[in-house]
Amino acid sequence: MFVIIVGGGKTGSQLAAQRMHGGHEIRLSEDRPAVLERLKQELPEKILIDGDGSSPDVLESAGVRRANALAAVTGEDEANLVITTLARYEFN
Repeated sequence: MFVIIVGGGKTGSQLAAQRMHGGHEIRLSEDRPAVLERLKQELPEKILIDGDGSSPDVLESAGVRRANALAAVTGEDEANLVITTLARYEFN
């Protein structure tokens, strides 16, 4: 299964690690530089995407068109709603 996770906080990083250990292909988008640096220590750098997951271009570069699932787990409810709505209706 190919999963995109938007948000690299505690929930996002833990979800990414669990899914990776379960054999899933993961992409994790995060736009905060300090959080990205921490994630580089915890997860393979090849799964990390530096960018705002509410941007269609960032979702496109993450592979949203072939994703089986997307989890928006940022700390902002409004952003999570925008991200999931965009993924669902713009990229199906």
